[in-house]
Amino acid sequence: MPSHEHTLTCSVTVLGSGSQGNSIAVRCGDSTLLVDAGFSARDTIRRLDACGIDAASINAILLTHEHGDHVRGIRVLAKRLDVPVYASPGTRRAAKLEELVDDPRDLQHGYAVTVGEFEVIAFRTSHDAADPVGLRFESRDGTVIGIATDTGEFTPEACEALTGCTILGIESNHDIDMLTSGPYPWFLKQRILSTRGHLSNVAAAEALETVAHDGLSQVIALHLSTTNNEAPRARTALTGVLSRLELTTQVVCAHQNTPPSVE
Repeated sequence: MPSHEHTLTCSVTVLGSGSQGNSIAVRCGDSTLLVDAGFSARDTIRRLDACGIDAASINAILLTHEHGDHVRGIRVLAKRLDVPVYASPGTRRAAKLEELVDDPRDLQHGYAVTVGEFEVIAFRTSHDAADPVGLRFESRDGTVIGIATDTGEFTPEACEALTGCTILGIESNHDIDMLTSGPYPWFLKQRILSTRGHLSNVAAAEALETVAHDGLSQVIALHLSTTNNEAPRARTALTGVLSRLELTTQVVCAHQNTPPSVE
């Protein structure tokens, strides 16, 4: 009989990604970890159910940073699911997790913590938040899942942590031309374009080029702006890099309300 280590199935399901709310289910074997809780508890459970994920299978919630579109539902959801909530020390303080949840736990940059079937490592991102992080998940069978969203630049820590991914979720927030010529006020455009804002399609493609490899099976474009981006533009930027590298990696664009599941 084959060992359990060789029969694990890992997957990523984006419950929703964008300025209205963010949450991603990362699954392996019998474990499900929820990255961010940017929807109400009721909406999150509805989205899980729509994707065929049993909310009772969730082992923990991990937060990337304290902005409302990533933590809006955390108090009620953590209580309803009765699970620990992991966050960087700065996010714990900024989100006031000690007051909101019963079991807050630390994610220290660069240190692995075992959560369910995964070894999880948090790495620094660059965003206008207290202590934002991306996440690397490695299963016992060697599957590596990386999530890097809400970052104005692809940090050295991100490059190191996301090397060797099997599935990669990377922010591809805006098309620069659409943003600069679009309706947003100038101060907001400057924020988005800054190194503490969000990755453009071009920046996401450049980041992808640094970590793409033969074993990368899927790339998920995250946090697409509904005003300043279009899925075909994001997909074209990412597939262009993969084509130049002669890789056949699948590219999926996550949306606010139509969750793609990637296995």
